[in-house]
Amino acid sequence: MTFDLQDLIKEALTRVWHVPILRVLAAGPARYADIREGLTKLKGLSPGDGTISTELRALGSKGLIEQQPQPNTRRRAWALTDLGRTVLRLVDEFEGLTKLDKIQAEERRFGMSMDELQARAAAIDPTVPHPARRYDYLLGGKDNFSADRESAHEIEAVMPTVRLAAMENRGFLQRAVRFLALQGIDQFLDVGTGIPTSPNTHEVAQAIRPDARIVYVDNDPIVLSHARALLTSVPEGKTAYIHADLRNPAGILNDPQLRSTLDLSRPVGLLLVAVLHFIREDEDPKGIVAELIDALPPGSWVVVSHSTFDYVPVEMLPKLEAPNRDGRFRARSRDELAALLNGLDLVEPGIQSVSQWWAEQASQPRPAIEDVAIHGAIGRVID
Repeated sequence: MTFDLQDLIKEALTRVWHVPILRVLAAGPARYADIREGLTKLKGLSPGDGTISTELRALGSKGLIEQQPQPNTRRRAWALTDLGRTVLRLVDEFEGLTKLDKIQAEERRFGMSMDELQARAAAIDPTVPHPARRYDYLLGGKDNFSADRESAHEIEAVMPTVRLAAMENRGFLQRAVRFLALQGIDQFLDVGTGIPTSPNTHEVAQAIRPDARIVYVDNDPIVLSHARALLTSVPEGKTAYIHADLRNPAGILNDPQLRSTLDLSRPVGLLLVAVLHFIREDEDPKGIVAELIDALPPGSWVVVSHSTFDYVPVEMLPKLEAPNRDGRFRARSRDELAALLNGLDLVEPGIQSVSQWWAEQASQPRPAIEDVAIHGAIGRVID
């Protein structure tokens, strides 16, 4: 069954006990008496038993909550579903925005009207897996749906080390941002940022350069619903979020949020981490990368990580391609990645497995490159 998130959010906000019950269940599965007690603590009073039963049935019929068996007992408890957690998060994002000044401040932060912001945040399709949510699941996050987990499990069945690869990719990103900040870079454009996983780019950069300014970009509406976590800059710096798609680089570069946050006449660190492998050949990945790099002044840096089958036995390739039914994923070889980065002055060790990129700075022992099928590279934009 499918639901319109906009309608679910509106109904949750208009029914008196919907949101309080969701908040009680956010702490974990609860039986009827526990829900009543939780509502009393939360609101100072509890509705009648008939009202609670009615609300639970309504929430269950909308797919926001479900009954789960309790361990070592025949009893069942109510718990939030993936959809319920998402609706609650979106409600929390917008419920307090009732005063005009707060609405206007939020519109300035995101560069879009509140109606557009709410519509985009609600445009989540839980039935279709998305790379950002699947990556969140592989990193141990909770902001994903069953479709994302099923997709991850399908990949994991043919590549058991995919979770390790996700962790190594994240570590590479953090080491790269630290390196750029130490080189004096105080502006970052992080395209395909994904669901926030601390430490985020701005946290790493601002630990070294408190005045660092970061623009995050992603096309998954669920990332937009988390964007406030990406906008928690220290006072000396600044962060912004753009809901946009890498396949439209001009839209990113011309976005008012980018222009008001970054000064493109000064060096910028461009981060394309685990995102280019979702750009097909017919979508001109080389042209996309070139358009972004051409907008950066000399002295800027580009950080890239990209899935590869270079280290995979040939007989494994058909199995690895099997989960890629929509053709969205495109692993690339070292030479293919080098072609995308043509013109950059790559720093040592050049294009290398992210597990081996400055391995001495990472936790030990280092995993084998065969278990982390991701290339990484850092290059400088030269005149």
